[in-house]
Amino acid sequence: MNTISEHKDIIRLLGGGRKLALKLKEISSEQINEKTVYSWVNQGIPDRWRVAIARCALESNIQIDHKFLPPGLSYDNLVSANNSVKIFSKSKVLSYYDDKKIDKKILFDFYRDMLLIRRFEERVGQLYSMGLIGGFCHLYIGQEAVIVGFEKAISDVDCVITGYRCHAHMISRGSSMVKVFAELLGKSSGVSKGKGGSMHMFNPENNFYGGHGIVGAQVPIGTGIAFANKYKKDKSISVVYFGDGAVNQGQVYEAFNMAALWKLPVLYVIENNQYGMGTAVEKASAVSELFRRGESFGIPGYQVDGMDPIAVYSAANNIYKSIQSGEGPVLIEVKTYRYRGHSMSDPGKYRSREEIEKTRENRDPIEKIKTRLIQSGEYSEKNLKEIDKLIRKDVLNAAEEAMQDVEPAIEELYRDVYVKEDI
Repeated sequence: MNTISEHKDIIRLLGGGRKLALKLKEISSEQINEKTVYSWVNQGIPDRWRVAIARCALESNIQIDHKFLPPGLSYDNLVSANNSVKIFSKSKVLSYYDDKKIDKKILFDFYRDMLLIRRFEERVGQLYSMGLIGGFCHLYIGQEAVIVGFEKAISDVDCVITGYRCHAHMISRGSSMVKVFAELLGKSSGVSKGKGGSMHMFNPENNFYGGHGIVGAQVPIGTGIAFANKYKKDKSISVVYFGDGAVNQGQVYEAFNMAALWKLPVLYVIENNQYGMGTAVEKASAVSELFRRGESFGIPGYQVDGMDPIAVYSAANNIYKSIQSGEGPVLIEVKTYRYRGHSMSDPGKYRSREEIEKTRENRDPIEKIKTRLIQSGEYSEKNLKEIDKLIRKDVLNAAEEAMQDVEPAIEELYRDVYVKEDI
C-alpha cells in the first residue's frame, strides 16, 4: 500500500471532519469540533494532534508517511519491539457479528443458562434478606450474557478465575446448585465446606479457582495459572474475569507485563458493569475505554456488548483460537450492567431508578434471546414460560435441599490451613 502524506487525504480517509472529530474526542480529553478538523485541510494538521491521528490511521490499517509524525517520533514508537504487533492497530470495538450463523440450539442454551443464573441469584437475594446467608453477597443479575457467552466459547479444560461476584461462574463451570447454595448458607456440603461463603468459592475439579475477595488479586493469580499451562505445554488457557473497579489496581499491570513478555495463554475479561462499587467508570478512570488498557504492553483489546450473549460468544470464539495457538494474551471489555446494588448492602443512591428500568426494558439479555427464539418459530411464549417454571422449581428444590444440611463441625476451622504433602 502506498503511504499517504497529504493531510487533506488523511482526513478524508479517516472519514472526514465529523467522524475524525468524534474519534479524537474519544481518545483525548479535549472537546475538538468538526469545524476545527476541517480547517486542517488547508492549514495542515498541528503537531500536537499527529500522534492521535497516526493512532487512528493504524487502527484503520491506513499507512501514513513516517514524516507525518512530529520530530523525534517514528512508527517504531507505536509498534512493539519486534515490529510484529501494532500496539494500537488491533484494539477496537467489535460492533458487528453474523448472528445468522448462530445455531438455534446455542440460542436455546443461552436462554436456559441465563434464566437459570437469574432465578438462582433471585433466590439467593431472598435468602439473604431472610438472614439465612451472612457476610457480603454480590449478585450477578443483569450480567448473565457475559458468562454464558464465554463459557460456550471455551472448553471444560480451560481454567477460570474471578472476583467476589462469583456464583454464576461456579454454576456455569458445572458446580451443582445444591452445593453452591450450601456454601452460601454455611453448610458442610458446600463447595468450600461452608468456609468460603459468597465471596470465596473454589472448585478445582471444574477448573474454577475462585472467588477472590481482594479487588484485582485474581489477575496475577490467573496469570500464574496461564504460566503453568504454558509450562506444562497443554492447550488450556486461563480466563481471568475482573471488574471495572479492579482495572486501576497496580498488580493488574504487573500481570499484563508478564503475560505479554512471555506470551502467556490468558484471556483477560473486564466485566464493565458501569459502576465500581458506587462510582461511575468515568469518575474513577482517566481513560474510560477500558479495552485499551493493555495497549502499552502490546496486548490487543476489544470491546463487545456484554448484554448480548451472541456478541460475547462471537468475539470470544475467534479470540480463543488465537490465544490457544500461542499468539499471547488478549483483553476483552464487555459492556454490561448490574440491576442490583454492588452488594446486598448497597442502597444504590448513585443512579436513578429510571436508568435501571430503561436498561431492563431495552437491553435485557434474557428478553433479547427469548424474542429471537419466538421469532425463529421453534418456540412459543407458552413453551418458554414452561421452561421458566421448571427452572424456578429446580432452584427452589436445590435451596431447600441445601437448607436441610448440617453446619460444619468446629474442627473444620483448623483444616485446610496448611497444605499437607506426602514426603
